[in-house]
Amino acid sequence: MHMDITNDGIDPILLPGEQQFSLEMDDGRRLRGYFRDTGAGPIGIYLHGFRSHCNGEKSLQIARHAAQLNRSWLRFDLRGHGVSDGELKEQTITHALEDLLRVIDRFGESSCVLHGSSMGAWISLLAALRRKSVRGLMLIAPAFNYVQNTFASLPAAVLREWQTSTYMSFPDAYGDEPYSLNYGILEDAMQYDVMHTDYRLDIPIHIVHGDNDPVVPISNTKQFIQCTHLPQLVFEKIPGAEHRLTEHLPILISHIDQLWQEIYL
Repeated sequence: MHMDITNDGIDPILLPGEQQFSLEMDDGRRLRGYFRDTGAGPIGIYLHGFRSHCNGEKSLQIARHAAQLNRSWLRFDLRGHGVSDGELKEQTITHALEDLLRVIDRFGESSCVLHGSSMGAWISLLAALRRKSVRGLMLIAPAFNYVQNTFASLPAAVLREWQTSTYMSFPDAYGDEPYSLNYGILEDAMQYDVMHTDYRLDIPIHIVHGDNDPVVPISNTKQFIQCTHLPQLVFEKIPGAEHRLTEHLPILISHIDQLWQEIYL
């Protein structure tokens, strides 16, 4: 999965009104991000996808729109991504969830609205199931169970080799540089299955997904919707759209605005 590949040479972008922040993790390394605090209302939190970062086009445009409407808004990089500490090859779903929960507990403890893209949508859903302060979810091309779906189906011989060697290199879906992952990410992800879990989440939820997504097929989202109880769900399929959805920002922003209106009802 890939959106706006990040690397150590990325130039952070500080938007007007934002303040940079950092949070220390248990191992002493730091998460870093940007926060525009209006002092009122819920805090919008944007979470990027796997191998992406919070300075991508989608994140920045949504943050600028939030500023125009005077919403408190926060965007940050997961460990191993963007300007935060850590290495991508050590990423796990547990780590990503811990990072988001740490941000929620520090900044959005009273009330927040999560906006997750791709794998960030999966992590946002997991966080909403664990924090009552989450009042709404905007899930963009959600990559539910992405790790299991992508890697568990590898040939048994490849899985054994990966487990034995700990790290394995994988080709990038868009032809960029290969990336390496620890076998532990697959074992860890199994505990976060949201595709075969019967639960109810009664908060406003908007899901937007392109029907020509080669990275996370829209059938994945449809399966998720069928196996859960989401009384306040709004789901839009964008015809012909692929995974990144940057060309469909007006649709995403319209859903975000509708979501925020629903929260205030």
